[in-house]
Amino acid sequence: MSWYGIDAVDRALSRTKKALFEPFNFWKWAKIAIIIFLLGGVSSFGSSSNYNVGSEDFKNNFPIIEPGQMPDLPFGTHDTAFSYIYPEPQLATLVVVIVLILLLALIFSYVSSVMEFVFVESLIRNEVKFWAYSRRFLKKGFNLLLVRLAIGLTLLALLGIAALPFAPRIVESPADFAWPVLLGGFFWIACVIIVLILLAVAINSLLSLAIPLSIYQDKGIVSAFGLIFTKFKKSWQEVLVYWLIRFVLGIGIAILAIFLFGLTALALGLIFVILDGILYFLFSSLVSEFFLWILLIPVIVIELILILGTVFFLNVPLAVFLKYHLLSFLEAWFKDAEIPFFDIPAQRPETGVDEPEPNL
Repeated sequence: MSWYGIDAVDRALSRTKKALFEPFNFWKWAKIAIIIFLLGGVSSFGSSSNYNVGSEDFKNNFPIIEPGQMPDLPFGTHDTAFSYIYPEPQLATLVVVIVLILLLALIFSYVSSVMEFVFVESLIRNEVKFWAYSRRFLKKGFNLLLVRLAIGLTLLALLGIAALPFAPRIVESPADFAWPVLLGGFFWIACVIIVLILLAVAINSLLSLAIPLSIYQDKGIVSAFGLIFTKFKKSWQEVLVYWLIRFVLGIGIAILAIFLFGLTALALGLIFVILDGILYFLFSSLVSEFFLWILLIPVIVIELILILGTVFFLNVPLAVFLKYHLLSFLEAWFKDAEIPFFDIPAQRPETGVDEPEPNL
């Protein structure tokens, strides 16, 4: 018995070769690399908090403050002491920072959602029209963002419901909370988190399969997801095999990517270090140390950009292959998908009359 997920590997390899290497087009690779970069989403932002000195740190060392007089405080404690009289708006600043981070996260998530459609259309047509495709899929990308937010909030709510039985006992009597119960609670929450992660991965996979249907059958993302889910219930074995193949491919591609990226970064890094050393010794006798680094820092920045750009270029065939595998599986599994692949010849309409061949 042949499985669609396995058969899609050969078709994905063939389509990746035709799209990227027959012929090779630098600017096409560059535009695809930008799309893949924008698909990456938002990097996490970290925050740190400093220790604030409280009144208990001074105990009874404050002098008596007479009305209209400036107290004589120890060195370095004046600002801290008067921060209690004129408190700084730390909470408001924190709220503003959190709101800005959430806003940026939403913006980049929206861009990533639009790029999902742009990536699919570019590979199906084998033609990358970045701005035209982006404008075309603004609405669909927004709807995809709303669906993903709804799924994320639902899973978060399920996690909160799973933690509810333990929350009151921890809040009411944390000191009397037995260690076995506490460990059992942590084990329960860990299991729930693992289940929710697997559920999120499965839903996201089905949602990715729904994106091409939303494009080529002109349906909303929810309606397309409904079609995929209905098909999943009828032939879930094919999807399980597809997920297994994707898992194996993901591991293999991750290993290959680490090897290629590490080797490339190491080779380019060594070349650039030798080049920087030569430049350093050439200019060290002509300019001072300060001006020498002013000259070298832009060179180092350009070199880092070249290394990152090369890494992104090497990532293009890997990401394109995985997406073609998804699309090729969908083509075979969902017969009514009607995906207009670039390598499938367009069928001529049947007229019932044999048309004469044109004279050459």
